[in-house]
Amino acid sequence: MQYHFFVGNDNGNSEHDIIIDGRLIQQPNVNCVVDELPWSEEQAPESFIKNLQDQLVVTIDSPSAKPGMYYIGKFALESGELLDNMEVGIDQKCDMDLPVVNTLAQVAAAAVQKAYEDEKKIPEVMDVQVDMAAALPITQHTDESSSKFEKRFMGAAHHVTVHLGKQRVAVKVTFDFTKVIPEATPVIFTLQKDKEGNWREGDIFKEFSETYDFKKDFNGSYFKDKRILHTDIGDGSTEYPITEGNKFLRQFVHGSNHGAGYAIEEALAEFNKLIHLPDSPRQFFSDVIKNPNHKFYARAIKTLKRPLEGQAKQILQNIRKQLTKARNEIDVICVYGGGSILMRSVLYPMLKELCDQREIKLLYIPAQYAVIMNAQGLDAFVRGKIYSTLKSKAKQSV
Repeated sequence: MQYHFFVGNDNGNSEHDIIIDGRLIQQPNVNCVVDELPWSEEQAPESFIKNLQDQLVVTIDSPSAKPGMYYIGKFALESGELLDNMEVGIDQKCDMDLPVVNTLAQVAAAAVQKAYEDEKKIPEVMDVQVDMAAALPITQHTDESSSKFEKRFMGAAHHVTVHLGKQRVAVKVTFDFTKVIPEATPVIFTLQKDKEGNWREGDIFKEFSETYDFKKDFNGSYFKDKRILHTDIGDGSTEYPITEGNKFLRQFVHGSNHGAGYAIEEALAEFNKLIHLPDSPRQFFSDVIKNPNHKFYARAIKTLKRPLEGQAKQILQNIRKQLTKARNEIDVICVYGGGSILMRSVLYPMLKELCDQREIKLLYIPAQYAVIMNAQGLDAFVRGKIYSTLKSKAKQSV
């Protein structure tokens, strides 16, 4: 069986948000190497299909990563095994196996699910061609690092075995073309247009249009010629690119090692003490604070308050620097990313005051959209004209 997928791939420090063939998959960005399959009893392979991402076990044979059997994402996080994750502010994404392994695993799993959906049976062998847009933090993005990351996907075919209990599906994954761009910059595409290519509308802009008294039919066309200072708050870094229309202004490249991950790292020791654990991974803490019904939620939030304030102040300082550099010639400051949700109560009032002083509008993306802005932007980019032009130029020069 053969498939072709468009992939928008946001490999975050904490979460992996990846849009494959138009479908969003969100998983903790962790994995672990194991020696054997976790299932001893015979289970029907079909029973794995529906929730495959939550019980994903693959064997990877690729020139771009250490070969072996891996638990991926949520299944790894809940396994109790030694986890591989991205060290906040330390690891260079383009050099790591983790983003390569997790991307290959998710693409292969999506292919198996699609084959079952189409044919109502599980294939033994599959072939997947991929066009992909991915991103690196602005502080790590250079011509050299982006080219290196692209080659890790495009260099050769990758062989992924997806384990459905005792049954195996062999998936050959080939990346026809991959483009790696700076994080945050793809968001300009998803701010303006929806999936169908129409001007974006809806509750993503509700607070913004009410705050600034725009008409009821406000849509993404507003941003098509605006100068936007993005503030993409992740776990391990915050990016502050400036875009004008669809252009990324290279003279204003700036990123800093601040984010929710640092606040979590700072709060983790106290949190572990409060819940009587010697140790727990950052991703566990992240899961707890996403769920107000979790029994440890109140304790997690309590330990996080002071560290979050410290990170928010640092981010504000970096925004001030960018505004000074741009002579305050900015129309909108747009804030999003997983860390923006946690920091909202602290950061929004500080930023609103700054924006009002300098005659700038503040678009603080609502929580339900904040995490997926990069993935949606990358998905829009990989399907767009700029990507296809870059791809045909690259093919001609070979």
